[in-house]
Amino acid sequence: MLQGIPALPGQTGTVSGVVRTSIGTPAAGIRVSAMVPPDVATDLASAASFSALAQTDEEGRYRLEGIPVGRYYIVAGRVDLPTFYPGTADMTKARIFSIAPGGAVSGIDFVMMDTSIRSLSARTDDAAQLAAYLGQLQQVRGVAFSMPTQVRLEPGAKLPFFVSDAFTMVRFTDAASGVQKTQAIKDSFAVSLSLLGTNPEFRVDVLNLPEGYAVKSITYGTDDVTRGTLKVPPDLVPRPTILTVNGVTQVAVASVAPPGQSVPELTITLGTVPVSPAPGAIVTGSVKDGEARSIYLSGMPGIFFSDGTFEFRGVPPGRHSIAAIGISTAPSVGASIVIGDRNMDGVVLDPIAALPLDVRQATAPGPAGSHSPGTVLPLVSVRGRILEEASGTPIEEGSVRLIGRDAAVAPVGAGGEFEFTRLLPGSYDLEVRIFGHSNVLQHIVVSEDDIRVDVKTLRLY
Repeated sequence: MLQGIPALPGQTGTVSGVVRTSIGTPAAGIRVSAMVPPDVATDLASAASFSALAQTDEEGRYRLEGIPVGRYYIVAGRVDLPTFYPGTADMTKARIFSIAPGGAVSGIDFVMMDTSIRSLSARTDDAAQLAAYLGQLQQVRGVAFSMPTQVRLEPGAKLPFFVSDAFTMVRFTDAASGVQKTQAIKDSFAVSLSLLGTNPEFRVDVLNLPEGYAVKSITYGTDDVTRGTLKVPPDLVPRPTILTVNGVTQVAVASVAPPGQSVPELTITLGTVPVSPAPGAIVTGSVKDGEARSIYLSGMPGIFFSDGTFEFRGVPPGRHSIAAIGISTAPSVGASIVIGDRNMDGVVLDPIAALPLDVRQATAPGPAGSHSPGTVLPLVSVRGRILEEASGTPIEEGSVRLIGRDAAVAPVGAGGEFEFTRLLPGSYDLEVRIFGHSNVLQHIVVSEDDIRVDVKTLRLY
């Protein structure tokens, strides 16, 4: 509530200030009024009582005169979608002014929401004014443009999706502003770009390619933009269009190419280049469902390709775990393998119950033991019992959580037994929460063999 309004002669008051657009320019020709608050603060439809209507001048200034004594919102723009002082479309966040007899309130400056641009009649000056404003808005905020993108591969090349602990990305850099937009690379996709100004240009590059891969070319339509800039044709830049329907001026933004003109496609061509072989073995394989994932071998990142295959280079001898971490709803998969001094191909990753806590922590390979190089080892199981600490009696209720990078849950059965299967070697936490007993969090380390664990919990009453 505004306080300290001076008392002047008369039974009405005045309010004055400046209204600006969301880009900081004066909001000229905008209707401003004092609105009586409705009975329900969220009911705009019932707020039909306005006082002291005014219009902003070329500098966005307004002055409301002859406002009767009472309480009011100060609003600007459209009647159905007004902007309330201090600059909100939410009536519940608007500020109410108390107008005293002879009161003069100045400095009520605020920024108008874009949605509050009032509907204009078909007068030429109003349409031109709106077009100029929307042009300024495009200069500062841009308009959305969908860039169709295709990735082509030279013979022998595959599309890398995940490399060296990061995803392969295509990057667009606005040549004028330096604003960047990146998106994970796929065989075919569209990138939503914000086109600033009237002649937008972008530098295009590919991030995080594996060693032995290179960008062979980047073309936009028939233009080679490998080392230059991508210039969006002026005819394809979406621009606000002023349309007059039934005497009301409206705004439309074209989102498709003009008739007879197609939208050029951005084409990125990738290929391979010779590299010196790294010491150690090469491990390759695949995932059955072909879903994209990040992938690690003994905590070291590898290369995951868009076709569901993977590759690790320079792998030392010993026992290793491979973990492919699912993205979105894709399940995590993995395998436990033994590597010698030769390459190992065709490793198939299977679903696992939970990833170890240290799945992304680089660890030295384990001993191969009696296993031959090139062997895929069985996945590991954790079995155990839940026991009452004082008596050693099995507790035959509740459930146990195995916590790693994700988690799995197993019920407690007869004799207090529980079981988790299809696990990779690594570190996990066992969590037990049973009604009437103390909570337990027990750390375990799984190696290449199945293990048994007894978990004890204290009866509380």
